[in-house]
Amino acid sequence: MTNDDVSTILRNIGYLIQIQGDDSFRARIYDRAAEAIDTLAVDVTQLAEQGTLRSIPGVGKTIEEKIIEMLETGRCKFYDNLIQEMGKEVLDLLAIRGVGVKTVGRFYREIGVKSLSDLRTAIGDGKLKEMKRMGAKTIASIDEGLRFVEEQKQVRPLWRILGVAQAIFKALENCAAIKHLDFTGELRRREEMLRSIELIAACTNSEVIVEALEQVSGVDSPSVVNGSGISELQSYVTATVDGGFPVRIYPFPATEYGTGLLLTTGDDEHVAKLNQIAEARDLKPLPHSSIHSKTEADIYSELGLPFIVPELRKHADSVDAALTGTLPSLIELSDIRGDLHMHTNWSDGRQSISEMVEAAKKSGRQYIAITDHSESSRVANGLTPERLLEQIKQVRDANAETAGIQVLTGSEVDIRNDGSLDFSDDILAQLDIVVASVHAGFSMNETEMTKRVIKAIENPFVKVIGHLTGRLLGQRPGYAINLDAVISAAAEHHVVLEINASPSRLDVDADSARKAKECGVLLAINTDAHAISQLENMPFGINVARRGWLEKKNVINTYALEVLRETLCF
Repeated sequence: MTNDDVSTILRNIGYLIQIQGDDSFRARIYDRAAEAIDTLAVDVTQLAEQGTLRSIPGVGKTIEEKIIEMLETGRCKFYDNLIQEMGKEVLDLLAIRGVGVKTVGRFYREIGVKSLSDLRTAIGDGKLKEMKRMGAKTIASIDEGLRFVEEQKQVRPLWRILGVAQAIFKALENCAAIKHLDFTGELRRREEMLRSIELIAACTNSEVIVEALEQVSGVDSPSVVNGSGISELQSYVTATVDGGFPVRIYPFPATEYGTGLLLTTGDDEHVAKLNQIAEARDLKPLPHSSIHSKTEADIYSELGLPFIVPELRKHADSVDAALTGTLPSLIELSDIRGDLHMHTNWSDGRQSISEMVEAAKKSGRQYIAITDHSESSRVANGLTPERLLEQIKQVRDANAETAGIQVLTGSEVDIRNDGSLDFSDDILAQLDIVVASVHAGFSMNETEMTKRVIKAIENPFVKVIGHLTGRLLGQRPGYAINLDAVISAAAEHHVVLEINASPSRLDVDADSARKAKECGVLLAINTDAHAISQLENMPFGINVARRGWLEKKNVINTYALEVLRETLCF
């Protein structure tokens, strides 16, 4: 078992015993141990072998025994018994925005709600109304949160599904009968939310694919669906992962592989537009075109078009741009020079300033900004003005002592409910980079939230607006905000909008990034790293930028530091 596996089980035990109504202090011990294991720099197995598990905060004799049991057997009997008694689906209720473990406990104990479907029934038949402190406004909020979770059951964030997708790819790649293999569909377009995992294989034997899938951990029920594949001559293979999430693999003869890849990558609008062009050129539509045996690039060329990268194949407008010679030269990961948003152990990060600086330098960054939280983010150990001034000195010392990278002073400053910022202008004036973000008060209506963020944009010391919508993919919807108005304000005040590369955030999204570009707003792709490993998340942000039609010139942290300073006036 991995550290993540162990911490997840311990955290779930804490949740379940609270939902039962047991001692909350005991539950907090499990949560504390889970949190500590999450941040361990070593494998928990190593500590078990050394007999030092109790050095982990929150781990006493009882939890130590459970960890050892998990490592030796892959199971935890106490957890299994809780699941058998309560059902694992009760934990799904915690995904509802605004519904904490105490509320789930009330649902469970007072009206017997054990799952999302139970809660939907309880809302429908009025049982929720019978509970104390459940007024119409509260129920409406719970209903809205439940609808979001129900919708998310049909999709998965890219970050969550990428590991099993890569395991499937590796298993198929090792099959001698498969001559070519690619991800396709939404995954090839690098969308942040997926409805399925799709691959295409140059293979004429579907059973070989089924046999390979049967060897992949976490893949269930692989089988062949006959006679209904993308090509009418072919079937396709299906399976499920992650609790019923669909996997589809399209086998094509090698002579049709290019056509198959083209057909499965683009959405219906994109393919329909290509077929319109084929018809205008007296070519048969795909997949029956006489050019079907060629590569994707050959097919686009035959249609009189330059190659259109997968990220731009969601809609037909990229075909229009290709026809008029206005396709963008999209940003590449290699274009990134800096990172303007990251955290250290001064607030809620895991590493020191010097450790983050050295790691960023090794990753090829020419400059970074240290932007720990401000004091309103108390749960994140936000800095007081006094601590920030002390940190500024240390950041400047780190910059003087480290060759090969420039370290900028900064802060991720909370935008208060009224749009004011945590620090005074006198403090902000001493910083190179001010990232202003919303971290609380998500329930504001659209008018209030828009006014709040625009007021922050109007502050002359704000350089960047961080994670603009506050969403957590698959977990929390973004707050209500008028993005058109915010983009307009950002353009007027020359404030940068952030594409947050954290895989669980990825906002500004691709459509908003494209709109910002069209309005002349610059964007920054930042990792928001809270640990060294998270500095590697930059490609997720690049994916969003590319789908948002962004070029190198549209992203400010591709600029040389001197140009960055001139542009942002610091």
